[in-house]
Amino acid sequence: MNTADGNTVLVNAVSSALDESGADPALILRVLEEEAWRSFTTPDGEEVSHDRFDSFVTAARPEGLGVGIPDLVRFAAGDPETLGLMAAALGVHPADLVPAGSEPAFPQPAAAAADPVDEDARHFGRYMRAGGWLFGLLVARNVRPGSEGSERDAKVSIADFALRAGCSKDRVSRYYHAWERAADAGVVPAFGDLTPGIDIELPEPELWSEYFTSYERGSERRENIAEQATADGTSYGDAVRAAEHPSALRTAILADFKTAEAARQALVDRLDKDEALQVLLARDIAAMPEMRKAVAEEAKRTDQAEYVRKVAESGKARIPSGEIALPAAAVQHIAEQLPAEVSSEDVAVAYETVQALIAEAVEADPEVQLQERRHKFRKAIVSSAKQIESIDQDGVADLADDELRETIIALQERINALASQLAHTGRLQAA
Repeated sequence: MNTADGNTVLVNAVSSALDESGADPALILRVLEEEAWRSFTTPDGEEVSHDRFDSFVTAARPEGLGVGIPDLVRFAAGDPETLGLMAAALGVHPADLVPAGSEPAFPQPAAAAADPVDEDARHFGRYMRAGGWLFGLLVARNVRPGSEGSERDAKVSIADFALRAGCSKDRVSRYYHAWERAADAGVVPAFGDLTPGIDIELPEPELWSEYFTSYERGSERRENIAEQATADGTSYGDAVRAAEHPSALRTAILADFKTAEAARQALVDRLDKDEALQVLLARDIAAMPEMRKAVAEEAKRTDQAEYVRKVAESGKARIPSGEIALPAAAVQHIAEQLPAEVSSEDVAVAYETVQALIAEAVEADPEVQLQERRHKFRKAIVSSAKQIESIDQDGVADLADDELRETIIALQERINALASQLAHTGRLQAA
C-alpha cells in the first residue's frame, strides 16, 4: 500500500481493532512494515505525522493509538516477527519487549547445532524482520559475499544464506552492510574475526539504528547514502536521519543560512551527474523573472571576467580588425585589476579598464587605426550589399510609395558618388 491513503486505512483499522477485542498482530505488522504510522489522515481530515513510533502509539486518538507500549506488545505476544519489527522501530532489543517470566519470543540458536550455518539461517529466516544486532550477527558470522563458501571457514555466500533462510538476497545484504559499517567504526568485530556458531557481546540496542534503518526499502538508496557518507567523512546515521525527514531538512534550509549554503553546494556538486536535476532547476529558474535576470547578469559577469583574465595572460586583445598587442605596463595593470575572488563591481571596473587601455593602444598606432577604419568600412559595404541583394525585385513597383522611391533614388546617387570617388582614387594610385 505505502501511500498516504493506504496509511490512513491501516492506522484506522488498527484503532478500530483496539476498540473491539485488541489489534490483530498482522495489522500491527503491516503498519510497521509500511511505516504507515509516520504520516496519515484522521477521520476528521487532519494530517498527522510522527517522528517516533512510541509517540504514535501513546498519542491520544485520532492522532495516535492512545495505548501504552506494553499494551501493544501484549496484542502482538507470540508473534516474534511483529515484536521484532516493533523493537526495531522503538530502537530496543527484541528481548526487552517480552515481560519477565514469559516464554522467550526470540530464542537463541542452539549452542551445539549439527550444522551451525543451517541453524543460524533457520533463525534468520524466522526473524528476518526483527532487526537488531542479533540478526546482524547471524549474517556476519556465516556470510562471505560474492563467494560460495569454503571448507576452511564454512562460511557461505549471501545467495546461499538467503536460500537457507527463505528470504531475499537484498534483505541479507542490508544486514551484512550494516554490520560492515559498524565494524569499520570499531563498534563490532570485523567479519574475519567471526566464524559460524561464535557468540559475542553485542552493542547497545539503540546503536543499531546508526547503521541500519527500518525505513529503507531497497539497498541502492542506502548504499548511495553510505558511500557518500564515507566519501565526505560524515556520519551515516546522521545522513539517514536527514534523508528520513525531508520536511525538517526543508525547515532548516529556510531558517538557517549555513544549512542553505550547504544544500546549495550539494546541489551544485550533484548537477554534473544528474541530468534530471539540471532540467528541474532550469525550469524553476525560467519560471522566476528575478532568477532569469540574476542568471543573465551572472553570465555576463563571468564572460567579462574570463575576457579580462585572457587579456592579462596573453597580453593581447581582440579588436574588430583582428588582434592587438598591449604594452607590458598595461597588461600588468589589467592583472592587478582582477584578483582571484572578485565581486560584480570589480569585474565591471576591470572590464572598463581593459576597454580604455585597448582604445589608448589603438589611438597610439596609426596603422592600427587605419586597419580599424578599413574594417568598419568593409563591414558596412558588405552588409549593405547583402541587404540589397536579398530584395526580391518582382512586384517592387506595386510596393513602393513616393517616399520609398525618393529614398532609393538618394541611395543610388550616394552609391554612384562613392563609386566615382573610388574609381578616381584608383586611377591616381595607378598613375
